[in-house]
Amino acid sequence: MVPLPRAALLQPTFGLMKRPGRSAELRPQSGASLNHGLERVRMIFSRLVGLALIVTGLTGCGNGGSLEAIGAATAERRDLPGHVYLLRGLIGDIFSLGMDDLARKIERRGVNASVHGVSSARFLADDIISKYRRDPSVAPIMLIGHSTGGDEIIAMAERLKTANIPVALAFGFDPTPIAGDVPSNVELFINLYQATNLIGGGRATPGAGFRGRLVNVDLRERREIVHITLDKSKAIHDLVADKIIGVAEFAARAREPAASAPRAPQRRSVSPGYVTPLVMKYVVPANAQIELWDSAISIAVGADDTLETIAARTGAPAWAIAQINNLGGDSALQAGRTLLIPQSTYAPAPIEPGGLAHGVSGAARSKPIPTIR
Repeated sequence: MVPLPRAALLQPTFGLMKRPGRSAELRPQSGASLNHGLERVRMIFSRLVGLALIVTGLTGCGNGGSLEAIGAATAERRDLPGHVYLLRGLIGDIFSLGMDDLARKIERRGVNASVHGVSSARFLADDIISKYRRDPSVAPIMLIGHSTGGDEIIAMAERLKTANIPVALAFGFDPTPIAGDVPSNVELFINLYQATNLIGGGRATPGAGFRGRLVNVDLRERREIVHITLDKSKAIHDLVADKIIGVAEFAARAREPAASAPRAPQRRSVSPGYVTPLVMKYVVPANAQIELWDSAISIAVGADDTLETIAARTGAPAWAIAQINNLGGDSALQAGRTLLIPQSTYAPAPIEPGGLAHGVSGAARSKPIPTIR
């Protein structure tokens, strides 16, 4: 493994917005020595990152770390609605370069994406507000942030809330514990984090009036992933891109009947049988495939049900059902008990709640947030 190339560290911000303070003509001539010192610091950091990658073996990490299929890179781009705004972390020019790769993957699959420095978050939120007010069809708005950038996308969503602008989807990539609560204008927030991480490790929490879906995905058992490489995992990129494309495709389908009279897409896109509001958490086992569920249904346990039969019927793995419902090893399932079953709304063939044996608990839809600890 060789250190990251110096050119990669100095590449411009990918997308529409440029980080403030990067323009050469704004630098005072007397700061030449300072700039030289900064270049040396960048080189040192790049070597440290290279060393970290060697030690952890994380180039192309996660779920086997397979490379993208060559055909995916050359596939014809589809034009789907929406825009994804990706924020790097505090030292993002060094540690959050995976955001650029993810943005390019999203772009290739048909959704506009751009990467920005964390210091531009407030200006970026104002720019989104301005564009949305001129043309609401720029939705769905989607946000992704790594490290401190994960904190800032929550702050951005809060600012968008004051302008009555919905956020269809947001991803936190190991935000810090001081991140704010997820505001009520966010429909779906998926937080990828490692609870034992001293740099990030922030668990997302719902704010007042939250009515969407918030899913905390704890990757602490995945030792091949650490804070500075989570944003670079090709497997994570694929999973995240799948959700983004799913949201964009849903928005596109929702607009088809009203093509002659464009309007802002409806905020709620989850089927009535799914539990909302929802706060759900699970820890991905070291030997399990990483899954990013985005919703849950509620079912009643049958008289002859076991964890295995429920898993087979719903398509959710037994370990996830046990975790989400706090089922201990010696906890027997009681007939009539209500269980939350993780699902993917934005999947090729999600299980419809009405098609499950024993049905869906209608009461669960009107209950307060079913926080799973």
